[in-house]
Amino acid sequence: MPQSIGPELKERMSTATLPWHQRLSRQARDDLFLLAVLTILVMQMSRVLPIWTAIFALLLLGWRISLTVRSKALPKRWQLVVLLLLSAAGVAFELVANASISGAALTMLLLLLVLKTLEMQARRDSFVLFFLGFFCIVTTFLFAQSMLVALLMVVVFCGLLTALVNAHKPVGRPPLWESAKSALLLLGIGLPLIATLYLVFPRFAPLWGVPNAPTQGRTGLSGAMEVGTIADLAQSRAIALRVRFDEDSPVPEQSQMYFRGPVLSRIQGRSWQALNTGPVNAKAPAGSYSNPFVPQGQPVRYESVVEAHGQRWLLPLDWMPTAPERAADMPATSMLNQELVWNSYRPLNSAKRYQTTSYLQGQYAQAAQAQELAPYLQLPESDNPRTRTWAAQLRANIEADAQIPASQRDRALVEHVLQLLRQDNYSYTLQPPLYSEDTADDFWFVHRSGFCEHIASAYAVLMRAAGIPARIVTGYQGGEINPVDGVLIVRQSDAHAWVEVWLPREGWVRIDPTGAIAPQRINLTQTAALQSSGSDARAAAWGNDMPWLTRLQAIQDAMDYRWTQWVLNYDQRSQQSLLESLGLQRLNWLQLATLSVVLVLATGLLYLVWPYWRRQARDPWAQLLTLTQTRLQQQGLQLPAHTPPARMAQAAEGFFGPHAAADVSQWLLAMDALRYARHSPETLPELKRRWRRLSWPSKPQT
Repeated sequence: MPQSIGPELKERMSTATLPWHQRLSRQARDDLFLLAVLTILVMQMSRVLPIWTAIFALLLLGWRISLTVRSKALPKRWQLVVLLLLSAAGVAFELVANASISGAALTMLLLLLVLKTLEMQARRDSFVLFFLGFFCIVTTFLFAQSMLVALLMVVVFCGLLTALVNAHKPVGRPPLWESAKSALLLLGIGLPLIATLYLVFPRFAPLWGVPNAPTQGRTGLSGAMEVGTIADLAQSRAIALRVRFDEDSPVPEQSQMYFRGPVLSRIQGRSWQALNTGPVNAKAPAGSYSNPFVPQGQPVRYESVVEAHGQRWLLPLDWMPTAPERAADMPATSMLNQELVWNSYRPLNSAKRYQTTSYLQGQYAQAAQAQELAPYLQLPESDNPRTRTWAAQLRANIEADAQIPASQRDRALVEHVLQLLRQDNYSYTLQPPLYSEDTADDFWFVHRSGFCEHIASAYAVLMRAAGIPARIVTGYQGGEINPVDGVLIVRQSDAHAWVEVWLPREGWVRIDPTGAIAPQRINLTQTAALQSSGSDARAAAWGNDMPWLTRLQAIQDAMDYRWTQWVLNYDQRSQQSLLESLGLQRLNWLQLATLSVVLVLATGLLYLVWPYWRRQARDPWAQLLTLTQTRLQQQGLQLPAHTPPARMAQAAEGFFGPHAAADVSQWLLAMDALRYARHSPETLPELKRRWRRLSWPSKPQT
């Protein structure tokens, strides 16, 4: 006789045909889901951390996932100790090398989160991971607050909440989608309270954001420039700032849009650094060194949103003589120095929005004295000897020309060098050759090509050697109008360096030697300039072959701009405007706090009343059964309240007879199975449709 198949073998045969994820145990399935959610969180956190941290964390997560899939044992205690020591050593190195406490703390938090997964065995270990994950979501917003990051963190939050709900169902193998449904319901319940707190809670100074490295901003601009560094920014499409011009204000031409950043006036070797100049004195005579700018021409009004860069520069359009009109910490905490650089007293660790007025023309320190201009003539004694010799020759030639008035000789020398740049074989390139310490000599006499900082530095050195005060201004030039919302987008690829020279009777004058070599860089957008020069053919082909991708990028940029305006820059002024639109007068912080408490209590009371109201409503199954009992009572069968369906079927057969009550009796037994049996052949909607077609028994004849 053939041997019977045992229960274990039968179970293996039945599960062999299932997909691999259904063959996993409940514990393995739940662990893989949680590890997948944590992997997304770790990848986002790693974007602001050193590359070794991302690699180490993802390798550990991959190892943990592999152990789960292959049903292998977790690492031994000594292995965890070794990994913990390696992590501590990496955190200590990060703290010493970069002097960043916040970066080291975030690195430690990330590594602890990953290491905890390697000892996740009991339920309590999972709960630790849940709440570590929730805390890591909060820390993510210290470094990035874009809309895409926020949406990603919502997904991670829902994933962690799903895992948390699922962990509270220890019996059986409940589907994950049921836990996800409960998690989304909980999130929906909490949204009104979140919105209430966000809208009416008193808005204090920015709480989000932590300082980055002390000398290098995230824009790449800093208080120092080493020749050759800005070329790296030209490869980046990251957004530096956005500008929306007022409808009644003129929009500058592409060649007129210079966004002023750090001014670099001290040179040492190939490095330029900023001077520590004092603030502008509004009481000093206009045009003096202490109050240098006298605006001319028509003003340009606009709203600017500067992305977080970890430094204090506001990056206004050209010359902004007065403080911004709209910002949470301005004008009280912003300062204009004597080189017309606007600085906030607080680093911009989150996007900053302000409204202001700038001028494209004006007289700038026309009455500056010789001692005030002396720092802009200084040069290292032994650097760039060939440039010094050439500058002396140029000065001698200008001085010997009797047709040039003495007051115009500096202007003539400036224009003569610009003409040489236009006519001689000088070129603009994003891939400059290797320069030595004598960068000006290399540009003028060896390579004759470079990026904007090579050209600007060489020009400024030549001017100083010829006796003309000169300095370098860094910032951004140009930008591209977003066709979706009409906002000017200035990217890191628009980073630029130009020169200011001081001329008698004119004051400081902007000179852009890069424009003399490559006019398309100044007159066209950066993308159009690269495409016209053929230096970025692949990017040009990309945009031409896939216009939908360009359109998609424009839509995303427009959405990010609205996100920054409505969410990230929801400050005290925005809050007061919202409350006034609702009919509330201007409220101080105490009144706002009181209003917040009242609204929170009202929302909490609604949460308490809602379940009570839900409990009062009869469920659809009970409503249908009550309707059936009423119909039977109309036929003469009197039943006690809350009679179960099986007892009701039995009573119907006894009162009307088995044959007459057969249809109703079978339906009542199906209702009983739907509520009380483990498996029901019919659903409630199907039973409702059957109820409408029931053959009801007639009253028995007396």
